[in-house]
Amino acid sequence: MKPTAAPPPRRRPRAHTGDQAVEKAIFAATEKLLATTPLHEISVAQIIAEAELSRASFYHYFSSKHDVVTALMTTIFEDMFAETHTELEAEWTDPAAALRASLRPAMELWFEHRAVISAVLENQHAVPDLAKVWSAVSEPFRQTLTTQIEQQRTAGRAGSGLAAPVIAAMLISAAERIFYVGSTGTDPKLRTAAQRLDATVAICMAAIYGDPRGPVVTS
Repeated sequence: MKPTAAPPPRRRPRAHTGDQAVEKAIFAATEKLLATTPLHEISVAQIIAEAELSRASFYHYFSSKHDVVTALMTTIFEDMFAETHTELEAEWTDPAAALRASLRPAMELWFEHRAVISAVLENQHAVPDLAKVWSAVSEPFRQTLTTQIEQQRTAGRAGSGLAAPVIAAMLISAAERIFYVGSTGTDPKLRTAAQRLDATVAICMAAIYGDPRGPVVTS
């Protein structure tokens, strides 16, 4: 009797790019569900039903709901960096204006996708993959801001102090908190876009230059 052949191993999900119709449907369904339901209460079955796809289509691209959120978060922050990096990297002749120009589109994208971003921030302590993706998507911003701080110091516009990477990390965390709290509407001082932008710019200016009014003036 001929031995029965072992079943082929299950294929790993294909690399996702975010530009396939199935991926877009899964992203849209997940984001819609997150707008009303906490991440821990959402199931893959709900995402499949909302996206009107088969289980096979879902698992062709993703291994779990956390895999979906990780990919979606990556896509959102890639778009955010594309919208902001030019002003962050340029020569800051007017630092406050440059910060506003870079922070405004970042804040708009954050609020457009606040359900996804909030889900990552609120669950990263319990889901290692979400903690990893938050660190990864924040890194380009930290690196670019670190370089800008170092350039401001070299030009004599900012004084020495804490290491530039430390200040950059602190400012990214501050912006994260301001945007997150603002998205919840719990703090009346951060409910409007203007309030959130003013607060973030003031913190950045004070941390980089030692004064929220602007750069150090050297003789």
